[in-house]
Amino acid sequence: MKKSIKFILSQIIFLCLISSLNAAPGVPEALEGPYTDLFLYAKSLYDAGAYEEAEVEYKRYIFMQNYVQNQDEKLADAFCALAQLYELKGNHSLAAQSIQMAINTLEQNEATGEQLDKLRSLHIKYLTLEAQGTNAFLSDNLFIFSYMNMSDFSDVIKKQAFSAAISNAVSSGRFEYAQNTFNQATQLLPNAWSEQQQADIITGFEKLCAFKPKNQKLAGYLSFFPGLGQLYAHDYKDAANAFLLNGSIIAVSAWSLCTLDFWTFSLLEFNPLIRFMQGNIYNAQKDTYQYNIKKQQELSAPILQELAQ
Repeated sequence: MKKSIKFILSQIIFLCLISSLNAAPGVPEALEGPYTDLFLYAKSLYDAGAYEEAEVEYKRYIFMQNYVQNQDEKLADAFCALAQLYELKGNHSLAAQSIQMAINTLEQNEATGEQLDKLRSLHIKYLTLEAQGTNAFLSDNLFIFSYMNMSDFSDVIKKQAFSAAISNAVSSGRFEYAQNTFNQATQLLPNAWSEQQQADIITGFEKLCAFKPKNQKLAGYLSFFPGLGQLYAHDYKDAANAFLLNGSIIAVSAWSLCTLDFWTFSLLEFNPLIRFMQGNIYNAQKDTYQYNIKKQQELSAPILQELAQ
């Protein structure tokens, strides 16, 4: 009798397990509804400014979608919302990754090209910001390279990717590479920029590549004559100050040496003379470096402005 009861109970438990497995391979059906409402809850937190809590709920919602048979259509929106939250934190790397996950989701759902282009545009934006933050070369990024060269993407996305890569190269000082990339872009996308825009950009590159940066070492050598190094760097105010201050110390020191007043020279004048000469040389080299950067920024500004349109 006891054996028959145990057998019947074991069969009931077995049947219950089988029925539960057949009913829902992920989470029970009763739980699917509440978990899909997590998106609206996370959105309400975001709208209320509770960004940390919203991030947690969006992640919870995305996690639970992996256990639901039919993924909710708002999954891509959840990834986009996470990207915005990461952008608020200044974490453009995670923002770019979240947008890429949103793109993958829409591609699986066979979304329209317009929807995908909107997200790809955001993806390029976050990749550009990530490269700026890490001083990386954007053209080395595989996604940007794909956007520029693969035929699967629209001309709008290709133009944006090329513009981002060229702008990044200009900002990084790789002017020749930027010019060659622009020439490649005009060949692949002949109608992306108007004839006037192309002419302005080409002229801008010619001026930028023709600019010869001033030599910092030469500025240092010229500084042995007070103010001449700053004058070489086109910093006329510092040149006048260096000439008056350092020139005065040199004149006083020379007078002490000529009158054989070595005591005054060694105690009161020698140390200030050396220090001011060192400062003069350093400032001349610094002014030269700043002049080169400022001039390059002035010459590259028209190019960047045209590419941003």
